[in-house]
Amino acid sequence: MAGKTLSDLVSDWGGFERLVAQLHETGSVTVEHNVTLPGRSGAPRQIDVLVRHKEGLYEHLIVVECKYRNAPIERLHVDALATTIREVGASRGVIFSTEGFQSGAIDQARHEGISLFRLREPTDVEWGLPGRHVDIWLHIISTALGAFEMPVYPFGLPPTRPLKLDIRLGFPDNISATPIKVADQNDTTLEELVLRLANVTTKLAYKPLRLDFNGSFDGETKRVIRVNFAPEKPMLLLADGHTLIVPRISFRIGLKINQSRLLIDRGEKYGFVLAVEDCVKNLVTTASRSQEEQVTQLADLKPPTEASEAIYQNGSIITVKLKSFEQFSEFDGIEPSGGSEMTMKLSDIEKG
Repeated sequence: MAGKTLSDLVSDWGGFERLVAQLHETGSVTVEHNVTLPGRSGAPRQIDVLVRHKEGLYEHLIVVECKYRNAPIERLHVDALATTIREVGASRGVIFSTEGFQSGAIDQARHEGISLFRLREPTDVEWGLPGRHVDIWLHIISTALGAFEMPVYPFGLPPTRPLKLDIRLGFPDNISATPIKVADQNDTTLEELVLRLANVTTKLAYKPLRLDFNGSFDGETKRVIRVNFAPEKPMLLLADGHTLIVPRISFRIGLKINQSRLLIDRGEKYGFVLAVEDCVKNLVTTASRSQEEQVTQLADLKPPTEASEAIYQNGSIITVKLKSFEQFSEFDGIEPSGGSEMTMKLSDIEKG
C-alpha cells in the first residue's frame, strides 16, 4: 500500500519497535531490534532498538526505548533508561512515543542528556498547504470572436473608391492597429477596444463554479454571448486615409470552459513519511522512505511560516485564461441563449 499512515504502519508494540528501527536505517549505522545486553551489575538488559555507530577504532552504542502507549510518557521511564545506559555503557539513550511526554519526563531527560521523540503524522502545514492530499479544480478558459458587425458612414465627402479595412485579432504578435476615437476616452485602436470589451464580457459571463458532466468531473462546456457597444456619441474610425463615423459595434464571443479535477497524494510514492518531534529541543525532523529504497531519509523541518491567504484550499477552483483565440467555427450551431446578450457602456471599457 502506497503512502501508509502511522496507523497503517503500527498496530501494536512490536510494530512500533520495528518502525522505529526502520527510522534509524539511514545507511551509516547498524540497527538491531529486540536485543539483550549484559549489564555491569550482571543482570541482562532488554533493548528495544540498539543502534551501533562505528567511528574509526571506536563503536558507539545508542539505546532506543519504544513506548507504544495511549498516554504521555512519565518521568520514571526516563529514570529507567538512564540506568540502562549506565549498565550497558551506551553513549546515549532515546525514547520514542506516539503520545508525547509529561513535563517532568522532559525536564529529567534534559538533565540526563536523553533525547525524547514523539512520532506522528506531519501536519498540513508541514506537508505544505493544503496538506498531503491536494484536491483542486482546474478551469481553462478559451474564447473566440466572430459575427463582427460595424456599420460605418463617411465623415464629410464619401470615398471615391472602396475602403480597405485590415483588422486582425487572435495571436498577440499579429494584431492590427486601426485608430478609433471614442468620446471621453484616450486615443486607442479598434482592436484594443474590441479586446477590452471581450475581456470585460468574459469576466462578467464566467462564474467560478464546479460543473457537472453527468456525474463526471472532467469535461467542457461552450456558450455564445452577443456583445453590443453603442456609446451616446458616435465613434470616429480612421481607415485608408478616411474618417468614418461608427455608431455601434457588435460581435459574438464564444466562451469555452474546460474543467478537470486534480487529485494528488504527495505521499503516494513513499513507503512512509513521518514527523519526528524532538520534545527536548523543540525541533521537528521528517523521516521518509520511498518504496524503492531500503534506507530512511531524514531532513530538518523549518518552523512553519504564517499561511498566506493566497494559498489554495482543497476544493478551490484555479482559473487559467488562454491569451490566444479559438477558431469561431468551434461554436457553429450555438446561439446566444437567455442572459447571453450584453450591452456595454463607456465605463465598462475601463475595466478591460
